[in-house]
Amino acid sequence: MRAMKIEEALEKILVSPNSCSREPIFETYDKNVQGNTVWERGKVSASIITPFRDFPELSEKGSKTGVAIANGGNPNLAKISARIAAENAVAEAVVKVSCVGGIPLALTDCLNFGNPEKKEQMGEFVAGVEGVKLACEALGIPVVSGNVSFYNESSGTSIPPSALVSVFARVDDPTKVPQLEFKKEGETIFLVGTRSKNLGGSALMDIAGKKDTRIPEVDFKRTKKWLERLQQVAGLNLISTAYPIGLGGVITTLAQASFANEIGVEIKLENLELTLPQFLFSEDIGVIISTSFAGKVQEIFGENAVEIGKTTRRFNLKVEQEDKVVLDEELSPFKKLWEQGLRDIF
Repeated sequence: MRAMKIEEALEKILVSPNSCSREPIFETYDKNVQGNTVWERGKVSASIITPFRDFPELSEKGSKTGVAIANGGNPNLAKISARIAAENAVAEAVVKVSCVGGIPLALTDCLNFGNPEKKEQMGEFVAGVEGVKLACEALGIPVVSGNVSFYNESSGTSIPPSALVSVFARVDDPTKVPQLEFKKEGETIFLVGTRSKNLGGSALMDIAGKKDTRIPEVDFKRTKKWLERLQQVAGLNLISTAYPIGLGGVITTLAQASFANEIGVEIKLENLELTLPQFLFSEDIGVIISTSFAGKVQEIFGENAVEIGKTTRRFNLKVEQEDKVVLDEELSPFKKLWEQGLRDIF
């Protein structure tokens, strides 16, 4: 099999149903029911409502308190490890609410599994529950509700043992919320969270038609530290963009953050301990942020944030490694494909 070019892999991921724009879905339901939606899905990493505005017994500040809601779950990981998939689901949802300055309050889960009368599938359920438990204990989040769906199989084959979770968080000031898209040129781009060589369950492996059981595990001790710092800076107007790294890894996240305002990026990578595809496409828990206050942000995050580039006026995605240009693609064609993906289905 011939090696796939970076730009070819990026295009295939952006047009895939799991990675393309969700706008057609957001358009099909009432996002502003009861009139208390402050930030809609698609604009920020976690939707935010202000449900306390009609409580006269609360202070003015209290009545403006927001509640952020975000989901997590990846069946591709679940095909390999029910436990690790569950841990990642919790971490993913917590990262999303943290990107809007949310302080996690509680979690609810929906555990979707096969036939518990089969020993192997019952074992997957036990592993999934254990994964949720371990992650919640590590991050200090109580599980307040949930449900279990069993017997999800067809013709003797079960669905991936998937734990899906939703996290609710308090946002003290919903007006100070980093958005998903890059806002202006000349900002510094940081990568928060480490990358690994593990590409199992990733979008890259999916489009390449390859199998790999090595999947990223969450270092909760380290992750909790930078999550707390992210919650802090997100509420201080220090960062304008906070985009969780998801399907397709760093490079896909950079492209998606560029699309809305057609702001390009220039990435410069040096002294990588990983291969370039591992760095660009691994889906370890992390965040891409951009800021006009690079020094302050670096001071707060320390080694947990690595400066990787700048936003640019030119609507291109440029990647240099050791001063060699390995990618320089105009993003307009990628944006059109990304926007059209689900519209070709719905």
